[in-house]
Amino acid sequence: MAPKKLGLREVNVAEPGPHQVRVRVTVCGVCSWDLLIFSGGYQHIRTFPFYFGHEGIGAVEKLGSGVTRVAVGDRVALRQSAVIGAEGTGHMAEYALQSEVEVVPLPTDGKSDEHWLVEPVACCVNAVDLARIRAGARVALVGSGFMGSILLQLLALSPVSRIGVFELRPESLGYARSLQPHAPIDVYDLRLKSDLDALDGSFDIVIETAGVEPAFMLANRMVRKGGTFVVFSRQRSPFNFDFSNWHSRGITVLNTSPAAAPDFTRCFYQSVQLMQSNRVDLAPLLTHVAQPEHAQTLYEDGLSKKNGYIKGVIRWS
Repeated sequence: MAPKKLGLREVNVAEPGPHQVRVRVTVCGVCSWDLLIFSGGYQHIRTFPFYFGHEGIGAVEKLGSGVTRVAVGDRVALRQSAVIGAEGTGHMAEYALQSEVEVVPLPTDGKSDEHWLVEPVACCVNAVDLARIRAGARVALVGSGFMGSILLQLLALSPVSRIGVFELRPESLGYARSLQPHAPIDVYDLRLKSDLDALDGSFDIVIETAGVEPAFMLANRMVRKGGTFVVFSRQRSPFNFDFSNWHSRGITVLNTSPAAAPDFTRCFYQSVQLMQSNRVDLAPLLTHVAQPEHAQTLYEDGLSKKNGYIKGVIRWS
């Protein structure tokens, strides 16, 4: 509705067209991008009011003509959504229209729908695939919030020699430490402002997930000569950087945005397999779940990172 102000409104529910399905959304994850929109940080591109959300899970309610890939009642993860009665596109609504090729069937099991937020996992799977992490690599993760913690789960499955985690928030530090018995993880608490000079240039691959300038600069320091800098996050504000530094050190720089994926839908199917086998588990990371009428408080906690916030979910039904 306006910066830092959410509201609910009734809209007409569209009918599915040919090869479309109408999905009744059950849950939708709150992404950092959603929090940026909530804060008013996207107004130079799109003005309020509009709805958003791209981590929807739901059940197929109605089929358009020609649909053969899914059936009514199937639980699915959503890729993209057509506009239903509002400006913008997204899954922060009770219903979504999808092309049948852009809904991903989910297993029927005992997991709650919020534990099947496939889209963020797919982003992380895409990053790991593009980074081509080799056996024995030394990998650093700068920023270990929700997305960083999923990446950490994936890195813990790979045959790397060391994983360095650099983080400020106690909740994320605690989760990283909980994985130490199962993987070669070193945790660095940036609140302690300890001297990191000894670690400069000591990692083969560095993945930056925090999306802020200090984290970007720290990640750049950590990459060895001839190593790989993985740009996972979207920087929220411009800053100055000397690109000749990468040239002189022979750094390979990878953009692992979903837009760089050869087939991002395939990443969804890879993610479902990982989640079904519990090798990726979102349950420890979901700290805030709220009904739509209480979304305002959840978004405020997400923006301020108060009350132990790591990841929020809106439960529609």
